[in-house]
Amino acid sequence: MAAGPSTYARHIVGGLVREIWPDEALIEEVIEEDPILGMCAKETDWGYAVVHHPLGWGANQGIGRTFADAKRNKSTASEAEFQLSTREMFAALSLEGKLLRTFEYTKKKALLVDPLTREGEATIDRMRRRFSKTIHGDGVGVIGRIATTSTVNTTTITLADANDLKNFEAGKVLQAESTGATGGTLRSSGNEVIVASIGTEDNPTVTISGAAWNVQIPAIAAGDRLYETGTYDNDYFYGLGGYLPVHTGSPGTFLTCNRNLNPGWLAGRCMTGTNLSVYQRIKKAARISSDAGNKPDTYLLSTRNFEKLEFEFDNKLVLQKFPAADVGKYKLGVKYGGVEVQGPRGPIKVLPSMWMPDDVERCGEMSSLLMGSIGPLVHWDDGNGPKDLRTEDATDSRELRAVSDPAFLVKKPGAWVRVAV
Repeated sequence: MAAGPSTYARHIVGGLVREIWPDEALIEEVIEEDPILGMCAKETDWGYAVVHHPLGWGANQGIGRTFADAKRNKSTASEAEFQLSTREMFAALSLEGKLLRTFEYTKKKALLVDPLTREGEATIDRMRRRFSKTIHGDGVGVIGRIATTSTVNTTTITLADANDLKNFEAGKVLQAESTGATGGTLRSSGNEVIVASIGTEDNPTVTISGAAWNVQIPAIAAGDRLYETGTYDNDYFYGLGGYLPVHTGSPGTFLTCNRNLNPGWLAGRCMTGTNLSVYQRIKKAARISSDAGNKPDTYLLSTRNFEKLEFEFDNKLVLQKFPAADVGKYKLGVKYGGVEVQGPRGPIKVLPSMWMPDDVERCGEMSSLLMGSIGPLVHWDDGNGPKDLRTEDATDSRELRAVSDPAFLVKKPGAWVRVAV
């Protein structure tokens, strides 16, 4: 028996989705905004099980002027490990049932292209933003902080850092917490607010719908941290901030690994560069990494700090393009702008990202970074996707999903230097 009209319409929509965004194009759009997300190595064969990544240090010391000395000095390496697993990220978009019915009976395919493209691009953009923000985070999920001078007894608060304004937009659902660290408690049992509008970089405000902030979240206070709902202490994956935290020798336990046993190796090295120029920070961080036996080839900084570097060189830097890494069978066409600076052990790619915080820069080895996933990094959920758009409960819409099961790993934290700016 021939398929009914609604089945036919869903089939055409599925074909358009695959035509506009085949898996390769979908991945390219998601990774295009952040160089680390694109340039780190990818493995697409991770599974459900916990991944055990070994972290050995302390080479055999069996060397001496005599054989007896060498034998007596012989030793074995110390061992630790990270234990991590993939998490989930879902994105869903809806198409009106009336639009699909109109197509069914007019057969005008063009009716579907504009709304599908518009809704699809918006959905992909949100995934791109989540990935790009998360890869620089610590797994706690902070997207902004209320300024300590801000009031909370109106519908509008001011953010402490204008650079965080890009994490907010109308419709985003937020929760609040006081510490910005793991192990805390959401304010007012996790009460939520919905963003109505945002301000500008000169006036970084967030205005919510309905009653005042302290009415909807009674316990909220100036200085609190803000989170996308459901992500406090449960972000989409652990990013650079989790593996490479600020520390003074006691970074603590992370992913079951007691990093205090060898903090520089297991949590990276830290330096302060607040009184140095951008170029000086690059050179000093590269030297610290090299002195520790590494071969740094990457320096990460915010777009604002990259702009300062350009000003230091009177806008005479020669910009280059650096390609993204392959994702499984897909060879991507995405490239990232940056410059090269000579380091102690070879050239260093200086890569700006709008998602890097202004107060942190990082220098290290790109080869030590890995993004794992179950299947392609991002893909359409064919169980509820292009081949079978599901009717949404209590609505006249059809739903399409994209999904990712990602995990991020810094295989060699000791190859990196965190620079406080």
